[in-house]
Amino acid sequence: MSSIKLKNLGPLIINLDSTELSNDERKLIKHKLVGGIIIFSHNFFSKKQLCSLINDIKSIKDNLLVTVDHEGGRVQRLLSGFTHLPSFEKISQIKDSDQRAKIAYQCGYIGAYELSEIDIDVNYSPVIDINYNKENKLLKDRTFGDNSQEVVSLASQYIRGSLDGGVLPVLKHFPGHGRVMTDSHMENCLSEAEFNELLITDILPFKNLHQSYAEFNLPIMTGHIAYPKIDKFITTYSREWLTIQASSIFTKQPFFISDDIEMFAAATINNKIISCEERVLLALNAGCRMIIATTMQNNEIIKLKSSYKYFKKNYFTQNIIEYYEKNHDNMLEIVMPVRQDKDEDNYENYLNNIKSMES
Repeated sequence: MSSIKLKNLGPLIINLDSTELSNDERKLIKHKLVGGIIIFSHNFFSKKQLCSLINDIKSIKDNLLVTVDHEGGRVQRLLSGFTHLPSFEKISQIKDSDQRAKIAYQCGYIGAYELSEIDIDVNYSPVIDINYNKENKLLKDRTFGDNSQEVVSLASQYIRGSLDGGVLPVLKHFPGHGRVMTDSHMENCLSEAEFNELLITDILPFKNLHQSYAEFNLPIMTGHIAYPKIDKFITTYSREWLTIQASSIFTKQPFFISDDIEMFAAATINNKIISCEERVLLALNAGCRMIIATTMQNNEIIKLKSSYKYFKKNYFTQNIIEYYEKNHDNMLEIVMPVRQDKDEDNYENYLNNIKSMES
């Protein structure tokens, strides 16, 4: 499979307020700190409209990623005009092992094929957390199960399908979100697990899959979980995790992308709100290459269409700009898959197989 490398991407991945760009958002996208846009449901009402929006975004800056959460199941931002993919739990419940692997690959392929049709670059999927408890608030049906080997096997097929379909997948949520019952969107997440225990369980899928697809240095999304026996900081802000331990886990430094740093667990330290600037600098210094920062935690900002004001005020600070200007030449490149010629026969066959799961 062929690929291209993108260098000097800005470190911030931000959201937009509506289904078309405002003039203020156009200026925002031009800023050197913006390296990506994340699409949400409120940015979409039809495939034609979304295609126009993405073309508009990319006409402003070509060195920029358009990204989305498109796992399937209950976490799929784009539905109308797109195949609603089965959840990873549903795939894992297919009794025949060959059929399980086949459907995992085909879901990765169908999702990527349809996203690449409208020029989306990155899908924040698959979830490769080990789900130790079915009552987990965040994970629920979003995982391939509680067996690390089965998670690796099915996720590998899904990743291969996604790359063949022309979209870069992202492994999440490092080093694993399955040991906590709390939801980092709304509360702190804390695990007393020790590193050696995690290394042979939760971390194993990240290590194995990153190595299996070393050519692409698959991006890994960091989780906002604190492991006090390893470091006082959440993983996203932990140099111990993302630089020191990462060097022993992975054969090359991963391209770490933070989960949204506006989520509660990332917005506070010792139950006190920290500035957006501090969050960004903590994450970059820890080892994150890109950082998701959205206004999705405050719907009023989006209703007022004032996200651009929020980003300008809180994220385009002089200290963050100076950090990027000083360090961008040494920041990791991202390796993007290039889809080969469209294979409509494969697409139709895979689509029929996935639809047959519903019957």
